[in-house]
Amino acid sequence: MKQDQDYWQVKERIRSLEVEAEHLRRQALQLLVADIRQKIREYGITQGQLFGPDLSDLVRYRHPETGQTWNGIGRPPNWIRGQDRKRFLVV
Repeated sequence: MKQDQDYWQVKERIRSLEVEAEHLRRQALQLLVADIRQKIREYGITQGQLFGPDLSDLVRYRHPETGQTWNGIGRPPNWIRGQDRKRFLVV
C-alpha cells in the first residue's frame, strides 16, 4: 500500500504544480500584454503594421449578378468553381 500512497501523493503534487504554473503564466501574460500595449501607443503602431493586410477584406472576384465576392484564398465558391475566373476579376 506504500506505493499506492506515493502514487497519489505524486499525482496531487502534479495537480498542485499545474495550478501554480497556470497562475504564473497568467501573471506573465498580463505583464506582457500591458508592455505590448504600451509599445503600440509609444510607437504609434497600426493594426496593419502589426498584422499585415486583412486578406478577408481583399476582393479579387465578384459575381456580376449576385454581387457575391471571393478573395481567391481557400476553396472557390460554387459560383466560380470550374469557370474562367477572368470574367469575375475585379479590376
